[in-house]
Amino acid sequence: MRATVTVVCLLTLAAGVAGSRELPTGYHEDLRVEVTNSVAAPIRASRDGGESWRVVGRTLRPAQAVNRQAYRAASWVPASTVAATAVNAIHLKITNHPETGRALAFSLIPRGAIAGDAELSASLVTDFNPGAGLFGGLGPTVGSPVRLWQEGAWTALPADYVPREGDRWLIVRMVPDRAVRYVDLENVFGGRITVTYADGEQEVVGHVLTPVTGIGRFAGTRGAGPGRLRANHAGVLDVSTAPEGLVGGFQIIPWDHANDSEMYYVRTNRQWMVVGPVDMREGSWASQPPLFWGTFYPSYRASDLEYDDWAQRLLSRALVLVRRGQGDWEPMPRIAFSRQAPVDSPRPQAGVWLIHEPPSVYQPLPPAAGSALADIRAFRFSLPLTGFWPEEGESDGAAED
Repeated sequence: MRATVTVVCLLTLAAGVAGSRELPTGYHEDLRVEVTNSVAAPIRASRDGGESWRVVGRTLRPAQAVNRQAYRAASWVPASTVAATAVNAIHLKITNHPETGRALAFSLIPRGAIAGDAELSASLVTDFNPGAGLFGGLGPTVGSPVRLWQEGAWTALPADYVPREGDRWLIVRMVPDRAVRYVDLENVFGGRITVTYADGEQEVVGHVLTPVTGIGRFAGTRGAGPGRLRANHAGVLDVSTAPEGLVGGFQIIPWDHANDSEMYYVRTNRQWMVVGPVDMREGSWASQPPLFWGTFYPSYRASDLEYDDWAQRLLSRALVLVRRGQGDWEPMPRIAFSRQAPVDSPRPQAGVWLIHEPPSVYQPLPPAAGSALADIRAFRFSLPLTGFWPEEGESDGAAED
């Protein structure tokens, strides 16, 4: 299967203060981040095209290698772009291997244990906690350009690139020119996927082919709270239902990815919503906007209410709401797995519902896991109204020893 990225058929070249970068038609720069591949080097962010910078974190450990067997969907984004954005990793694609077709990539990760597809030798370790800094409001969207500083200019990553000590990378977060306010998905077979733009206009962009009724043990949800976006790449939107530190969530995937031989388990489990375009003759929906390209990035910080500009910070968060029947939108139910929970743990009237987690990943989940979201009739992705920008000197979640 090969996905085509319609939004990058035409590229426009824009000259920036810090160098040149290519942005797809219909997108503009929202933020840029510069990362240096050296111990203790500053991680800087700019929201004015490189005119001014703010240090938001530091490198703890440089990347020294390339992951030559990146996850399948990484091969569906263009070379030298962001392949995935998540609370626990940002994957940067170099190119596709000419023989295997698999993406060659390296990653930026928070400090702590690796959860997901990152390889330690092919990862730059930052001083951020999961879900903070680059992984919680200052990160990129899928497809955002990645550039390397060499010979006095920002250039695309060479096909044979391997990270070296002292290398500098520029990531330019792109967002749609026509801002998206909400994305609503009706959680029924044939349900509409409706985009509401910031100007109030609505557009049906796709349909739900398989509704989601359950939750699964997606490890990365440990770094995201309930109703928060855990990850986005060319083949998935991953949403957490669990409080931070616990595991639980569901995924939204494009129809062609669901039919891939590597995704056979989707057809027998209930923690995936399968979606497709309005007209199936449009073909692949992998790496296509708005769900799998250029729109989403994790943006949640538990400490926001501690700052004087808390109201502005709340407007910079992404949030997933739910609706039961014809009721109003409400917060995501808090559901997580626990090995201490009894096998037949009932759903509480309030608080967190802990569902029993078998001790082995080879053991099936209890029936409650497959029906935990059965009463949800729609999901709403509420996107940030403004960008997050830390106060001067703020660590933005960088871990303190």
